[in-house]
Amino acid sequence: MEYDRFAGVFGVWAATAESTTANRAFYLEAYAHAPEGPVVEMGVGDGRLVIEAARAGRTMHGVEGSGAMLNVCRSRAADAGVLDRLVLIHADFTTFTLPEPAALVTMPYHTMPHLLDRATKLAALRQIHSQLRPGGHFLFDDFIITPSVIDRMREVQLRARYRNAAGQDTLFWVTSIVDEAAQRIEAVTWEDTLDSEGVLLRRQYRPLTFSWQRPEQAEALLREAGFVIEGCWGDFHRTPFDLGSAEEQVWLVRKEGQS
Repeated sequence: MEYDRFAGVFGVWAATAESTTANRAFYLEAYAHAPEGPVVEMGVGDGRLVIEAARAGRTMHGVEGSGAMLNVCRSRAADAGVLDRLVLIHADFTTFTLPEPAALVTMPYHTMPHLLDRATKLAALRQIHSQLRPGGHFLFDDFIITPSVIDRMREVQLRARYRNAAGQDTLFWVTSIVDEAAQRIEAVTWEDTLDSEGVLLRRQYRPLTFSWQRPEQAEALLREAGFVIEGCWGDFHRTPFDLGSAEEQVWLVRKEGQS
């Protein structure tokens, strides 16, 4: 799995992403105001959100397909003293099961695009629907891809300069190969490790593959999976969605019935 190799640099990747600050506040608020019952984050990663929610007193469930990422999450949660407030599940999004039906399931930080084809997205949505209690909610975000966004993705970007665990100067780079017809992105990241003179000692590449869906495609999938659509926002400040100005597509949907 791609994220097994990516676990060591995920923190740098997330910390240097433009949407990180906004999506952090948005999801932590959703967790804080969720009704009683299991609150589940799909693609829990290194735990950057669930650990903060646990610090605030919320018991959180996290589902993750990468064992390496779950190990990072466990270690960080233990260091924060909140491991006892996390229920971590190593499972595929299309087959995971919960101890009891959830009040809220989320899929933050462009995790949906890691499901690379329509069939897989639909299977995951149907499984999420099956694991919600009647009246439970599903909240997630997805890319808005425009020509200017594609141009930006194709640039070579220096995202960070830092000292690695061995104390060596390290540069973190990213660019993307974008297939517009297939709605597919291969983000190519690499770390350059330098000696004291700035000479390259080592370069390591780590690719990440994404897809994207247009809002009308997302809406059709959600309805096919059985969800009732409550809203779609164009950013993490809950601005009503407008395709001409939206920065994200942020969906709130519900399983029919009363909780």
